[in-house]
This record gives sequence, C-alpha cells and structure tokens, in this order.
Amino acid sequence: MRYKKLKDISLSNKSVLLRLDLNAPIQNGVVTNNERLLRSLPTISYLLEKGASLKIMSHLGRPEENDLFQEAFSLKPVVVELEKLLDRSIPLHSLKEIESMDNISDLVMIENTRFNIGEKNNDSTLSKRFSDLADLFVMDAFATSHRAHASTTGVISFSDVACAGFLLDEELSALLKVKEDKNKSIAILGGAKISTKLGLIDSLSQSMDAVVLGGGIANTCLAAKGFNIGKSLVEPSMLKEAEQLLKNPKVIIPEIVVVSQSPDQPGREVAADKIGENEAIFDISPHYILQLESIINEAGTILWNGPIGFFEKENFDKGTIQLAKMIVASKAYSVAGGGDTISAAEKAGVLDKLDYVSTAGGAFLEFIEGRKLPAIEALIQK
Repeated sequence: MRYKKLKDISLSNKSVLLRLDLNAPIQNGVVTNNERLLRSLPTISYLLEKGASLKIMSHLGRPEENDLFQEAFSLKPVVVELEKLLDRSIPLHSLKEIESMDNISDLVMIENTRFNIGEKNNDSTLSKRFSDLADLFVMDAFATSHRAHASTTGVISFSDVACAGFLLDEELSALLKVKEDKNKSIAILGGAKISTKLGLIDSLSQSMDAVVLGGGIANTCLAAKGFNIGKSLVEPSMLKEAEQLLKNPKVIIPEIVVVSQSPDQPGREVAADKIGENEAIFDISPHYILQLESIINEAGTILWNGPIGFFEKENFDKGTIQLAKMIVASKAYSVAGGGDTISAAEKAGVLDKLDYVSTAGGAFLEFIEGRKLPAIEALIQK
C-alpha cells in the first residue's frame, strides 16, 4: 500500500490544510474524552515545528448541512481543549470567513465541515474550495476515511499535493500487521447486532484461526442453534445467516453464560441451553472464558472489537474485564478498536497495555473486513 507520507514532503513556508477527526464527546460545552485530540498532537506539532502555516478542519456530530452556524455542533469546545493541550490560542472561523481573510495566523481551525452544503455527498465545488485553502493537504482522520466526503476524499483529488499524517499512517500500519501476520491469529468480536458485523465475521473466519463471539452477536448464534435464550437481545431476521456461520469450526460461541431477569439484578451462571423463559443473557461466564485461555495464549495476533457483555453494569462486566486482562497477558500482538472497546479496556485497566488501540470504529472494521476505504484509495491514486 503506497501513498505519500508526511515526512516525504517539504513543509517550509508551506500552507497546509489538515483534516483531523476531532469528533469528541461533549457535555455542557466541555470535551469529556480528549483521546482523539491527544492522538492528533504529533502531526499538529510536527507541522508547526517545520514552519508550516496550518488550517485544521474536522466534523463534529450530525448537524444539518445548510451553510449555517449551529451552536450545538460548534467546534468551539474542541478548540478550547486543543488550546490547553498546545498551550496557545487557536482562532475558529467558518469556511467563508477563512476564504475571505488576507492575513491568517499560523494556526487556525475551520468550523464544522458538516455545516457546509455538499460535504456528505462529496460535492466537487466544495472539495475544490477546501483544496484552494492551502498548498498541500494532509489526511490524518483515519476514523472518517471510510466516508467519501468532500473534506476527506474529494479534497484529495483537487489538491496539488496530498499525503497521510502520522496517525493515519500509524493506524494503517497496525491494521496491516494484523491482516498480514502469518502467526496464529484470533479475533474477539462483541457488540449488539450480528447484522453490522456479518461480513467481518465471515471474512475473519476465513483469514484467522479462530473468531470468538460475545454479546448480542453470540445471542443470535445461540438462538440459531435452537437454544431457548429467553428474553435475550437477538436479531430474529439474522438466524439463517448465523446458522451458516456456525458451520465454520473456527467460529466459537459461549457454552456458559451469565443471565438475569433484569440488568439491575444479580446474574447467575448457566449453560447456554438452560436459560429460563424470563431471563436474558448479559455476559459470558468467567468460567467459560478460562476455557479460552489456551487459544489466547497460543495466539500471535489478537484483534478485539466490542465488549462481550453488558460491561457498563458491574453485575455483568466480569467476562469482558477477564478477557481483556487475558489478552494483554498473552504474548500476542494485540489490536483493539471501536469506542465501546476502548471504554471496556479502560474499565479493565488495560488500555495502555494493548499494543495498538485504533481511534476508529467503522473504518477500523471495514478495513479489517477487506473493503476499500475511499479516502485511502484517493491517497494511493494521488
């Protein structure tokens, strides 16, 4: 996979347009998790150190695309947090304001890209407006690279020079290592819906040595086996697909689970075929996870996406926490991705012990599945 990298480019006295993913959670006007900002700092700092004049752009949330300022989706809280991290002021302006300014400081932020009409349908006029803002474009928002938007993909085709930032290059290197590793490899996949990960499970079950399923994904598979799973979260429309998956011996589903009549009540461990009518599965039994220890310890690579139980509740976080600790205790190269996965790893106290943690969700899964990501393809073609 060949594309221009940031260190391949001469930056002295150049103006740079940098696309980041600063789509951070905000409550009461304050960023509550600055992980994506922190991961963007190396690229920002490098560009400024090399003397580049820098314009940063990002999306935030899902505002109306109407060319109007919408305070609830303003990047202002993000700017405030970034100012603290960089210890300097950062002016925030709309795209139109930036276009009309003669004297711009060496570091500015452009307001939410999704305010602009044409962003989500990759409008060529908007793409060119973005490209005209700078001498070169740096794409460092891997988490948005699966979307063909004007600020992620279209801008690349109109830019004279486009390259990957440090974070994007880091993400691709880590995920390529997972895909190309010839050692024994396993995937651990959780989450609510099998429909969102069916292609991924199918792809990984062909390329990896084992795929361990948990959460609602496993529930649907248990139902497909004909088990009575009570009131558990399940996708009835996906039973046939789940049944097909289970024909692959590499796909592993839990034999012992933790159930309860309510998420607010204590759980009990039970065999997967002995669940009561009024009970629902909320976790995988820690006793069953111990049976997976040999598989995990023998792995050369482990890919983890999604908690395997209702980990937000202390009654049902034991399976996910135990599994997370087993992953980092193994000799395997471990890669985790997705917002819930990061939260689960943080709760388990292993976030800094994983070999690589991806900032992405959808892009992470699509790349691992083998799909082409529009922004990455545009960089390669450039």
